[in-house]
Order: sequence, then structure tokens, then C-alpha cells
Amino acid sequence: MINWDEELEKIFADPLFADVTAPQKKITSSDRLIAGFQQIVDFVETNNRLPQKNNNREERTLYNQLQGIRKDPKKVERCKPYDTKGILEKADNNDIISKPAPDYNATKTDVQQLEDIFNDPLFADVSQDNCELFDLPEYMQQRLKERKEADYVAQRVKCEDFDRYEAGFKKIHTGLKSGKYRLIKFKEAHVAQGRYFVEDGILVYIAGLDQIEKNRHGRKNSRTRCIYENGTESGIYMQTLCKNLYHSGYTVQDMSDVEEQYLTKKFSITDNDIESGMIYVLRSLSKDPEIASVPNLYKIGFTTTPLEARIANAKNESTYLCAEVKVVATWRVYNVKSSVFEALIHKLFANVQLQVTVDGKKPQEWFVVPFHVIEQAVTYIINGKSIAYDKTLEQLIVLNE
Repeated sequence: MINWDEELEKIFADPLFADVTAPQKKITSSDRLIAGFQQIVDFVETNNRLPQKNNNREERTLYNQLQGIRKDPKKVERCKPYDTKGILEKADNNDIISKPAPDYNATKTDVQQLEDIFNDPLFADVSQDNCELFDLPEYMQQRLKERKEADYVAQRVKCEDFDRYEAGFKKIHTGLKSGKYRLIKFKEAHVAQGRYFVEDGILVYIAGLDQIEKNRHGRKNSRTRCIYENGTESGIYMQTLCKNLYHSGYTVQDMSDVEEQYLTKKFSITDNDIESGMIYVLRSLSKDPEIASVPNLYKIGFTTTPLEARIANAKNESTYLCAEVKVVATWRVYNVKSSVFEALIHKLFANVQLQVTVDGKKPQEWFVVPFHVIEQAVTYIINGKSIAYDKTLEQLIVLNE
């Protein structure tokens, strides 16, 4: 871990900075006045008397400075905040200075300062019954109220009846892995009671919506009752929920209404179809701890030759991590170049590509991703879906629904 204090000290210790100094602050006449008066205060504190004109040269100088200040009302006002001994009120004699004049007590409590403010004549005519000075016009009050409502984010509190919803969250998690449910890009039209969403990686269920009304911009708005899978709930406004989901959320879509025979029809092979290759998924059987300890590690590739022949010498090839492999799945591809198909999958999972060096080379086709996600990706690409992969959620996101 870098110690920035030490690093900065090394930088500024460089001879290059030897002649670098802080700029000199320009001294003003006001600064000189205050500095001279403070010398007078120091003298009084030390000698417990005012400086006199008949003593040594230094004391005479202070005496003359004090006389010059007293003769000029502006200088008196400028020095008052620094007069802790009541010097400006004393006559020109040898009076003993025992304590500062009451009017120049420099230290006041917060309460005393507030009292001074509210005792100011400016507030003399302001009463509880007549406080127009602080009243905002009605239109400004309305704008502030609407702004607060628009920006309102309800506090999450414990959901007392969470047991009613817990099973539903588990069902969604299971369905996302099996393909029964999928995540799609959020749209405001998706918001409805009974629907699930993902917000900042957490499942949220809309358990209730108040009567929907339109705000001053003509947009629908309503209080919601949102239940979160961590056992909390909130009464967030619908528009605020939408804002959050647009920023970092997705909609959970139920795929159970998809025609069961769709994929069969889609993948039915005829005499007009031309096989162009095979997409395959392999799992490494490496004993190397660096490889074996990585969960969900798969190689995704394609071949136009028999797969068995391709992997026969796997233990001697860096492409296969110099270890035996196991075939997990294969898909035969028709009417499209396998290389294009493979490139799409590699681009999809680029942010979870395994970064490892084997025998001096860096294999490019190994990815850390759950197998069920790979299966879904193959299906979506064949169907022409535009998708992205969220590695935090370990879920595919459909973008063009």
C-alpha cells in the first residue's frame, strides 16, 4: 500500500524545488495598524499600565501610536475587536489596567451573540403575528413542496410480514438460473403491482400501488409499497423508483408464456440447411491449484473438424491449459459461420475472460461464467436478441425488448 505522505515528502525534497517558496502576502496599512495596536496591548499586559511619553524611546513610540489611533474614529473602530484591555477607553494617565472594559469583552457565548442579533433595532417591528419578513410567496412554497416530493426517497424499514414474500424471491432466483425468468432492460411501462425488478443487485417486488395520479409534468406518479429481498420495505414514489431502475436496474420477465414448441420450430433442420461447424463448451481437468480453484471456468470455442480429434492432445497444448478436458456441451450451427457465432459469445463474456499464462502463452477462450448463462447466451444469439452480461448478478440482460 502506498504511503502518500512519504511519497509527497520525497517529491518536495527534490533539489528542483529548492528555490520554491510561498508567495509573500502584501502587507496593507490596515495590517500595520492592527500589528501596532497589538504591540500596545502586549505592553499593557506586561506592565499593567498604559505607555507613557516621558519614558524610553520604545515606550514613547507606543504612546504616540496610541494617541494617533484615539484621534481617528475610523482607527478606533478598526482596533476595537482587538482591545482586550479597554485601552481605547482609558485616559492619558498612569491608571492601572485591571480588567478590560465591559463593552470590549472579546469573548461572548453563542447565546449572547444570538441575543445581540435579535435585539438589533432591525427586528423591533417583527412579532409572531407579523412575520412577513420571512414569509415566502405562495408560488415559491408550492415549488419547494413539489421539489421535495420529486426528490423524496423513502427510508427502508423492516418488513414485518416478509414471510409472505420470501418464497417469491427464492422462486425468481431459481427461475433466473433455469431460464424460466430473464432480465431485460427496464422501461417505465413495466411498472405494475406484482412485478419483480433488480435494483443495485437486489430483487425488489412491487406489493402495492396507491391511486395513480399525474404530476405537474403530466407524468404518472404514485406511492408504492416495495418489498426488498433483504427483508426491508419502503413507500418510495413510483417516479423515484423508475429513476433508480433506469440508472442501475432491470426488469424480471416471465418466460413461461413463450410457446413451448418455439425452439423446436426454430431449430428444425431441413434439406436446405447447411452445417457450418460446431460450438463447444469444455471444462478443464487441470490439477494446477491456480486453475482448479476457479469456479465456473469454461472454454467456449468452435470447430469444423471432429471435436474428439481437436482435444486428443489437450494436455500438451496451452490452448487447453496443458491439461485434459471434459466436453460439457456442443451445438451444431447451420447457415451461419461458426467463427462469427463464436466471436459474438467471446465479445459478450469479454469482461470475465480468464487472465492466466500457460507455457508462456495467454489462452483466449476460457471464461469464468456459469454454464446455464452460456446456454441462455447461445439461445439468445440464435434468436437474434441483443444482450449484455452483468458479471455482478451473473445474469444476461436482454436489451432490445
